Order: sequence, then structure tokens, then C-alpha cells
Amino acid sequence: MNNKVTILGEVITKKDLPKLYKWAKENPATLVEQLKSIADKWHEGNIRSALIAFEMDLERI
Repeated sequence: MNNKVTILGEVITKKDLPKLYKWAKENPATLVEQLKSIADKWHEGNIRSALIAFEMDLERI
């Protein structure tokens, strides 16, 4: 079973980013939109930083 997905050139694994992994499997287009927006607004365009920060935010919910 493949437990990783690549979005915007970044690998999202089920182990390391479980909430974003699930989102990437269910609706990758909306995840791409959200990540681009977050990266542009708060992480100087850095997708990896946006992934990590977004996962941490989602874990708090």
C-alpha cells in the first residue's frame, strides 16, 4: 500500500502529515489551492513550511 502523495512537488506521507494526507487523497485540488494561499501569505511561497504549519493547525481542531 502506498502511503504517500506528492502535491506541488512535496511528498505528503500518511505517517508524518496524516490530516493533509487524507485531504490529498480525497480532494487534491482544494488542498493545492489552500497550500498555495498559505505559502504565499505566511511562508514566502515555501510549500514545505506551509505543509508543516497547516498540519499543526489542523491537529489542534
